[in-house]
Amino acid sequence: MNKKLKLLIIDDEASIRKVLEHFLNKEFEVTAKNDGMEGMSWLEAGNDTDFIIADLNMPNLNGKEFTKVIRASNLYADLPIIILSGTDESKERIECLNIGADDFMLKPFNPMEVHAKIKAILRRVKPKSIVDSY
Repeated sequence: MNKKLKLLIIDDEASIRKVLEHFLNKEFEVTAKNDGMEGMSWLEAGNDTDFIIADLNMPNLNGKEFTKVIRASNLYADLPIIILSGTDESKERIECLNIGADDFMLKPFNPMEVHAKIKAILRRVKPKSIVDSY
């Protein structure tokens, strides 16, 4: 019995959430939230996740602020995070990576590339048995 890894998607654009949910729910148990504040509330309510994909520019708690909060937390500091952005500014990418994002991807993106990056990051951070199970 293979247990699906849990994936939290945080993006204020419904179309992005739907594309990622549709493409990734075959291999992952996907939860989607509208902004960083909703994502944090969901985690703080006791829900757990194995991976986070967060938009850079969102209302309430943007991707950078969300990443800083996650990295400062004892409970969530090790969660892998990919930041999605419509901004192709090197400064933004560098800042996101420096504050703790594991990767940075531009919108629009190929969902197959998102999937490949998730798997690559999980190979580095999760025990082999967990990665091989999906």
